[in-house]
Amino acid sequence: MRRAVLAVAGLAAGTSLLVVVKGGGGAAPDTVAAANAGPTPSSTADPDASPDPSAPASKAPDAKKTTAKPKSGKNTNTAAAPPPVAPKSNKVVGPRVENPYGAVQVVLELDGNRIVNVRTLEMPDAEARSDQLSAQVEQQLGDEAVREQGADLDTVSGATETSEAYMESLRKAIDRMKKGERD
Repeated sequence: MRRAVLAVAGLAAGTSLLVVVKGGGGAAPDTVAAANAGPTPSSTADPDASPDPSAPASKAPDAKKTTAKPKSGKNTNTAAAPPPVAPKSNKVVGPRVENPYGAVQVVLELDGNRIVNVRTLEMPDAEARSDQLSAQVEQQLGDEAVREQGADLDTVSGATETSEAYMESLRKAIDRMKKGERD
């Protein structure tokens, strides 16, 4: 569109100059007035059409620059969409789940929506045996959760209730992760 406007303005300036120089003082007044007014741009002009090769290549110094308005009335100079907002954290905390030996609560560490580590915030440790089983549950189920990317895990023998509480906290943390929630 810009080239077409410049071509029309150049054509008008060149025509005016030719009329003034060639016509001199003897030119008809309405011819000079028409030449000075210049052609009116057509709304059906092809914006990609190349300028007339016989038209002068110079721009008219006093030609007004005009810009076409979009037909839709909407602003077409919109910036690119902003990048998606990154989650505020790469961690999701599961709920605290009680069992007869104590409470279990897990934290998922994420890379996007991929589980890269599972830590525990709380595990049963009231007795030496509970502490030992809790360490085993934490290690086995944490590794398995990362490998499987889910909470459908096998229970640790001898620590069934702690394993089930661990998987429940893990399952709910994964549900939160899928909803896009982060802590």
